[in-house]
Amino acid sequence: MAAAGAARLYQIFRWQQGAAEMSMVFRDHSLSDLIGFVYSGVPAREAADDFIQRVKQAAEPVLARGKTAVVPIILDGENAWEFYPQSGREFLRRLYDGIQKDPSIAALTVSEAIEREPAPAALGSIVPGSWINSNFDVWIGAPEDNVAWDQLTAARDFFAANAGKVSEQQAALAYEELLIAEGSDWNWWYGPEHHSANDRDFDELYRKHLSNVYLALGGIPPDMLAQPIAGAHAKPQFTPQTTYIHPAVDGKNIGYFEWLGAASHVADRHSSAMHGKLFLLDTGYAGIDEENLYCRVDFIDDPAEWATGGTRLVVAIETVSPDGNGNQSVRLETDISQGKLHGWKLGENGQPQDAGFRVGIESIFECQTPLARLNAAMGAHLRVRFSLWRDGLPLDALPQEGAIEVRVAPESELSALPYAKP
Repeated sequence: MAAAGAARLYQIFRWQQGAAEMSMVFRDHSLSDLIGFVYSGVPAREAADDFIQRVKQAAEPVLARGKTAVVPIILDGENAWEFYPQSGREFLRRLYDGIQKDPSIAALTVSEAIEREPAPAALGSIVPGSWINSNFDVWIGAPEDNVAWDQLTAARDFFAANAGKVSEQQAALAYEELLIAEGSDWNWWYGPEHHSANDRDFDELYRKHLSNVYLALGGIPPDMLAQPIAGAHAKPQFTPQTTYIHPAVDGKNIGYFEWLGAASHVADRHSSAMHGKLFLLDTGYAGIDEENLYCRVDFIDDPAEWATGGTRLVVAIETVSPDGNGNQSVRLETDISQGKLHGWKLGENGQPQDAGFRVGIESIFECQTPLARLNAAMGAHLRVRFSLWRDGLPLDALPQEGAIEVRVAPESELSALPYAKP
């Protein structure tokens, strides 16, 4: 809003550094919060009259100097209106009617106010901060915040490296997805400060926008985008392996005893059912014998019913060496469209005929990976994650947070793991 006259406190500022230039205004905290938090409980006519009067009073010191006062009223999106009768319609009608009838006030957008200011005040420096405690604590620092920013950085780096290799249309689409993911609202909901019933929905949507950056540029989204960021640092509950297993890797669920003793994790469907989460993976298993790591995942429903074309099941296996050096990751990607195995590969340029690897799917999914191929010596830990993808976008992951862990150890030691102190 602008009141005819002159301004020092309420004015347009211009900041310049090198070739960069930016015009800006500073929010009137008190007046803005009256609309945001107070006037919803006041009769519309009284609220509108009170607001106009307060704007004029705030501008008086500036007008007395013979210049134009710009009084910035900036709200937090549409949040205020859900608390007003009729979503604030009567208040807004009364307010704009009062402004139109008062020749000393004009309602302007920020762009319009900037266009009317021929000589903005120079601003020598800007202190980084936000409207919450003048710092960025809400958006940074917590483990979830850090993961979200790291994933955004990775997507931006991928864009920078590949945008010039695709068509202008593809690059524009990827850039749009990147800009969406750079919105501050995503990290408002990560970390310990704020939560809602839609935490998982926001999380899933954020990761899909990042995945779309890779897809638009012809790339493959990283497996980490299949796993939720919210709660990512929670340790999943799984039953540790207690004995060597020797399953036949054919995708047939022939009985309970074949996988008896394997480490296992059951999906926590209760925690996300209220958010409309699509669950497709039910239980994951992992276990070793003298030579191989075996992995299995059970489905909620028959894959033939939901695994349309372009459906991929990914098994990510991370080897953590005993000394923490020489860690290795292996990515097994399988095409399970229509619930059948159409092919598989290791990594982006995998070898379909790698010796010792076996894959099978019918009612369940099973795979076998040589420990030697994983560089899994005695004492190493193996971390196994399953994820489902369709047309390059994540559908489900198991575990939702963390991984199923298997220790490479003699069979005699595995039986003691359930009783070991953490």
